[in-house]
Amino acid sequence: MTKASPKRGKAGVADADDLSGWQQRALDRSLVEARRRALDKSNGFVQAAMALLDETGNLNFTVQDVVDRSKLSLRSFYQTFASKGDLLLALFEECITATAAWQRDKMEQQDDPIEQIRVFVTNHWAPKLSDDVVRALALYSMTLSSTRPDDYARAMEPEVALVQEAIERGIASGQVRDDIGSRRLAEILLNTATAAVRGNILHTGSEGPADMWAFCLGGISGPR
Repeated sequence: MTKASPKRGKAGVADADDLSGWQQRALDRSLVEARRRALDKSNGFVQAAMALLDETGNLNFTVQDVVDRSKLSLRSFYQTFASKGDLLLALFEECITATAAWQRDKMEQQDDPIEQIRVFVTNHWAPKLSDDVVRALALYSMTLSSTRPDDYARAMEPEVALVQEAIERGIASGQVRDDIGSRRLAEILLNTATAAVRGNILHTGSEGPADMWAFCLGGISGPR
């Protein structure tokens, strides 16, 4: 018996629920390939922006600069990102993810949870980044946190999760206070480290890593 033709939706397109097995497999393959191409393009634009940031030490490059460096088209750019602002967010997320991976490697060289937290706090921005790049990212983070707070929070999640793991190990060992939730402590530590970096960038603070760590250690140890 011949199978009924799939129902057609708008513009004659078959509804997904009514596709036959081979049609669904063909659609899945096409979607996978489309997704791969989209990711390749987005990675190309982000890496081009990263190279421009490394070279210039600022985020003043234009979309056309990024397109030229990536050797992709302007049309492809706007198919991937809605604006330069969305590209900068992707660039910032990539930098934070890379920094968190670098910090994790350094923290895992320590057995003591307190030492792991110290490494995190005193190495908030990976030293492999130049001073100009750190300045550019710190200033951008200030703008992002005030104009797109939800996006900023999502971008910083790798670092929050990283230090939260160390805090929970410290709580389990009795070295870190347990009257404040581990998530909240992680956010406070991250905010403190970020504020210190921004203060030094803007020349409104003079605390060094040792001073900041002494302050943070007292905070996570709790009242004596």
